[in-house]
Amino acid sequence: MAWDEDDAGLRAALALFRPGAVARHALLSRQGEVCARFVFVTRGCLRFCYAPQGVDVSVWFSPAGGIGSDTQSFISQRPANFSVEAIEPTEYLWVSKATFETLCRQQPRWAELYRRLCEETIVFMIDRLVAFQAQTAEQRYAALLNDPTLLRRIPQKYLASYLGITPTSLSRLRRLVRTGREVAK
Repeated sequence: MAWDEDDAGLRAALALFRPGAVARHALLSRQGEVCARFVFVTRGCLRFCYAPQGVDVSVWFSPAGGIGSDTQSFISQRPANFSVEAIEPTEYLWVSKATFETLCRQQPRWAELYRRLCEETIVFMIDRLVAFQAQTAEQRYAALLNDPTLLRRIPQKYLASYLGITPTSLSRLRRLVRTGREVAK
C-alpha cells in the first residue's frame, strides 16, 4: 500500500503516532490481553503466534509496512488470540485506541487508508484459510517462495509452524528446491 507523503491529512494523522521499538524475541503484546493500541511496523518483522497445549504456532508475519496489532482484539476490545513477538529488532509507530478512533472520525484519508489495510488483511486471512484447506504443504511452501527476502529473515522453526509442518519436513522441502526438483504448485 502506498502512502501519499504530500497528503496533509495523512501527515497530520502520522504526527499523532508515537515511535516504539522492541528487541529480538521480545513480546510487543501478549495473548489474552486486550490490544489497546494500533501499531504500524516501520522496520523489522513481527510474528503473530499462540501456544495451544504448549506447542508454539506461528500464524503470520508482519514486516515493515504491516500492522503489528492483534486487529481482532483492537477492534472488539476483547482479549487477544495471539501474542506478537519481534523476530528481529523492530521499530514501529503507534497510537492509542481513543486517538485512533478520533483520527478515523476527523481524517477521511486516514479512515480510507485503514479500511484498505483491513481489506488487505481480510483477503490475506481468507487466502491463508483456503490454502490450509485446499493445498498441500508443498504448495503452501511454493507460494512462500515468491517472497525470498521474508523467507531468509524468518527462522526455520517459525516457517515450519506457519506452514503447518515440522522443521524436518521443511528441511526436506528446501532440499527439493535446492536440488532443482519440482515443488508442487
